[in-house]
Order: sequence, then C-alpha cells, then structure tokens
Amino acid sequence: MKQMHYLFVGYPFSGKTTLAKELEKRFGFRRLSVDDVKFELGYKDVSDNDISDQVWKEIFNELDKRIVENLKLERTIVNEYPWVTKGWRDKGRKLANDLGIETKIIFVDTPEEIVRERWQNNKHKNDRFDIPEDVFEEAIEQFEKPTVDENVIVYQQGEDLEQWIHKNL
Repeated sequence: MKQMHYLFVGYPFSGKTTLAKELEKRFGFRRLSVDDVKFELGYKDVSDNDISDQVWKEIFNELDKRIVENLKLERTIVNEYPWVTKGWRDKGRKLANDLGIETKIIFVDTPEEIVRERWQNNKHKNDRFDIPEDVFEEAIEQFEKPTVDENVIVYQQGEDLEQWIHKNL
C-alpha cells in the first residue's frame, strides 16, 4: 500500500476517532491526534477553554512536528487534527506535500442531529473527553464541508465498513 497522509474531517462526535483507530488497528497506520498531544502535555482534565492560546500553539506545533517525523519515516498517517475549515486542511496538506506525499481527506459524514445527540449523551456517560458548549457550537458553525478538489473520500454514518475499506483503501 502506498504511503499516504489521511486527514479526518467531520463534526465533533462524528466518529472520526473510531474510524481512525480501526484503520490504525487493521493496517498499522500511525494515528496522530490533537487530543492525545494535549493530554500528553498535561492537559487531560483541562477544558479547551482553560488552555491559553500560547499552549494551544505549542500543542499544534508538537502535532505538526510529529506529522513530519512520521511521514519522513515513510509511515502512513491517519491524522485527527481539528480540520474544520479548508484553510486548516490546506495547512495539513502542505506538511505532506512538502515531503512529496499525497493527502486524502476522509470526511466522516455524520448528520448534525446525530453528533449533537452523541455530545449530549457523553455529558452523562463520559465515554470521552467533553467539549465545552461554545467550542462545540463554534466547530459546528465554522465547519466547511470538504469539496471534490480536496481529494475526498466520504464515509457515510452507518456505511458498511468492510465495503467502504474495499472500495476506498
């Protein structure tokens, strides 16, 4: 399989991490996550709102560094950065393009009403780290659906995973 840089795109609670972990497990891809970097730097139980802009800059710089290091090691990456806007995705693509590596967007297309339900359910179950309401709403509001020119693979919520993998990977 050709080395690739996959950017996972979708609303919060859309299933990006679940799908990324499945691809990591099946194919040995290297999964990189902004949340994992945040937690490793000591901010596991800290709300996103309570992290300074300077610390966020450090978190994103560390993630960018890891992206480049792993691509240089010829690893395929599944990248869970907050790729909400095309501008952010362009930045991620540039890291790979500068190394001559193709980037594909995996758009986890989950309807807004489902992600809202998952977000609310998480507040009671705490299955994953919570996102403050203003951060969640900002992500929903700013989200730019990927376009065809972004080299997109779409995973529809509920789609048969085996068929999707066979067709797209």
